[in-house]
Amino acid sequence: MTDEERALREAIHSFVEHHDYVTFAALHREFAGDARDGTEISLPGNRIIWLGLPKPVIDAVLGLLAEGELSAIPGHVSAYRRDGRVLPLPVEKAPPRGAHPEPRWFPVLLRTMAAVRAEAPTEDADV
Repeated sequence: MTDEERALREAIHSFVEHHDYVTFAALHREFAGDARDGTEISLPGNRIIWLGLPKPVIDAVLGLLAEGELSAIPGHVSAYRRDGRVLPLPVEKAPPRGAHPEPRWFPVLLRTMAAVRAEAPTEDADV
């Protein structure tokens, strides 16, 4: 990993840590401005997470997710509206049994794993 890639990962992690529940719209605005690259982050089944981020930003986010530094949780389109960007696709209401025939937007939010762990109930918690 280059120093530039490491710095981008650290900046993204810091941004998510500071803002919590970060949309890809906010991430896009912060790290790519108005760039609209021909890229997509998607899941199997024709489920689109986000479109247009520069590849280095995608690689940094995917690396942080793979390393367990970030977590992606299902989000709501209202968070994206708040952040000023939505995808021009139907929003997925429920995961399909098979693939969607047409692309669907699956909005997610990014959190640090430290934040997720801090909110997780412990086994010793009194019920």
